[in-house]
Amino acid sequence: MVGVKVIGNDSEFQPELTSAGSRLAVVKFTMAGCRPCVRISPAFNMLSNKYPHVVFLEVDVHVCQATAAANNISATPTFLFFRNKVRIDQYQGADASGLEEKIKQHFKKNYYCFHCLTLILLTKLT
Repeated sequence: MVGVKVIGNDSEFQPELTSAGSRLAVVKFTMAGCRPCVRISPAFNMLSNKYPHVVFLEVDVHVCQATAAANNISATPTFLFFRNKVRIDQYQGADASGLEEKIKQHFKKNYYCFHCLTLILLTKLT
């Protein structure tokens, strides 16, 4: 999936995480009128295109209040990282380079696991 999927209501959030499966999912919690949220939006969109194998979701804390509360969101922008519907990390603030470093950190783990699995399968086939 390339691009950012905007979550329109609370009932959409869990199905999107389920759909992401073992892929890294990065969820941006934002709200209207939040200047740091507006400032980081172009970078978040760019990162969604740069990392097409990562799922990028956006949740407005006023629109999806139950989702924000369930994830203990107390400030925006907050970015949560999920894999297999399990929260594995978080990043807070509007520093695009710091956010990308977090994505790289978790994306590399996913890449290396996939690479190892490919090598194991190829070894068994030959």
